Amino acid sequence: MRPARTVARRILASYAAALFTFAVAVLYSINAQKLAADDALLLRRGYVPLLLSLGSALEAQNLVSAQLNHITDARNPADARGWIETQRRLRPHALAAVRAAADRGVGQHGDSATQRLAEEVARDVGELEAFLSSDGAHLSALFDALERGDRAKAEAARDVVLAHEVEGARRLRELARRVERSMDELLDEVASRERRALWLAAALGAGTLLVGAGLALYARRVLSPLGRVTARAEAVARGDLTPRAVERSNDEIGELAATFEEMVGAIARARAEVVQAERLAAVGKLAAQITHEIRNPLSALGLNAELLEEEIATRGGGEEERKLVAAVRGEIDRLTDLSERYLGLARRPTPEPTDGDLGALVREVGGFVEPQLARASVSISLEIAPGLPRLRFDEAQVRQAILNLVRNAIEAMSGGGALSLRVEAGDGEQRVIIDDDGVGMPAELRDTLFDPFVTTKRQGTGLGLSITRDIVLSHGGRITAEARVPRGTRFVLALPEV
Repeated sequence: MRPARTVARRILASYAAALFTFAVAVLYSINAQKLAADDALLLRRGYVPLLLSLGSALEAQNLVSAQLNHITDARNPADARGWIETQRRLRPHALAAVRAAADRGVGQHGDSATQRLAEEVARDVGELEAFLSSDGAHLSALFDALERGDRAKAEAARDVVLAHEVEGARRLRELARRVERSMDELLDEVASRERRALWLAAALGAGTLLVGAGLALYARRVLSPLGRVTARAEAVARGDLTPRAVERSNDEIGELAATFEEMVGAIARARAEVVQAERLAAVGKLAAQITHEIRNPLSALGLNAELLEEEIATRGGGEEERKLVAAVRGEIDRLTDLSERYLGLARRPTPEPTDGDLGALVREVGGFVEPQLARASVSISLEIAPGLPRLRFDEAQVRQAILNLVRNAIEAMSGGGALSLRVEAGDGEQRVIIDDDGVGMPAELRDTLFDPFVTTKRQGTGLGLSITRDIVLSHGGRITAEARVPRGTRFVLALPEV
């Protein structure tokens, strides 16, 4: 099953975040440029033509006012009248140009506020045009008085018309100032937007750099276990097979590191098994040589010791002589037993299973060791589960394995104690559970307890538990040892039911 978070997905997500930040910065810059271009277009096609048209109309209006102001002193009033009437006929075209600039320029290229300004300008220009065209009667009276040479009436009519024209010029100036204020507001907004755009662009650029740097560090942290795996592989290549803890991570690199350490552990176990096999092979050769070299001398020594014991008894020897002979026979028996153990380790007999009753075998072993238990002041309790099915096993080998475990338990209780033998079934196997309340096993020996030559006894060989394990494994079973609380040891010997 693939891990939920793969390295590729995490790196892709980090670069997607960086790309998103960069895209935000680019999109904001594009939007700012578009707004700037729209404002420039509005200024070029809207406000500037509108202000120019208003300026032209205001200039023509001021010229009319200037002519009117001096018309009573003109040497040729008829020429002045022709000029003024010409300007009045041209004035609607100038005002129409202002409306057109407002409609086509400001109205079409601006936002809603600018469009309202264009509508107001067009409306005010229309009202101004109607206002300026309403002074025709006063202007006719002015020209009639000039033709009659009536200076007083001419000046009075001029003042009325001049005041009307000045008011028109004032309205045009106010309209131009309103447009200029709107354009100034637009320019201020453009300048403010440019400043904001610069600051935000700088902030987004800095943010993009920070995100990029952070993502680079993140990618380095994600990939850093790969360097440790490489260094670990180099160490293993140099022969370092010591198991090491793995920092778990939910990705392929974490899986690789864990699998690599499992492989290293498997190699270490395989090497240990090879070393153990070599040691056992050496022991086998040694055992064969020992058996060959000393079995016959030991047999001869044993026979001679028996004859000597009979001779001492016949001649009525003393107690001291009999103890010495008994001690010699004991040492001969111990050497014989030791040679048989080495021989058993060397032979590695193949089990010959037959149908048997494991509970009956355990009961038989318990009865067999009762004298030894009595001498060691150890009590025994047997608990055999009823209705146990029969098993196929090599009775002699399994008896030896159980007997080895029982004797180890007795030796662990040198000051007396209690021994418990239980047989139970479950999970497709039958288990023999041997509990003692002896001194227990040292923690440093738990992992190597079943290895050859590992022992805590002063005169032990360290072969009993190794032979026991080999017997159990050859039957397809298992054997475990664990410390009991507050003291003692528990051995579990399990054989499969099929």
